[in-house]
Amino acid sequence: MNRKFSTSALIVCGLLAACDGPRENAGEKADAAVNASGVIQDGPQERLGEIQDRTAKDRTKAIEAQADAAEDRADEIKTSADQRADALESQAKALRQQAKGQARALDQQADAIRGK
Repeated sequence: MNRKFSTSALIVCGLLAACDGPRENAGEKADAAVNASGVIQDGPQERLGEIQDRTAKDRTKAIEAQADAAEDRADEIKTSADQRADALESQAKALRQQAKGQARALDQQADAIRGK
């Protein structure tokens, strides 16, 4: 659910030009302070900040992808263990039924020997 929200937020952010990251905003302010003319343009600090923001965002995506992969692997392991446990429970049930049948036959044989 959080992934859907994050993806939606990123899409909205990408569609809106005013969705700058903190480093880009800081760079824009630094460029504005240096620029005495007051004309707002993408300066070197803003571009550098934008690159740093993208790098941080990509790093976060990579970490999330790694965590998602680990969670997926954990789910696979749990599913596999559940399937093996179910199979063992079925085998145990069959062995118990077989043992009961053999015990019943031996009890009948003992009764026959005793003449009951």
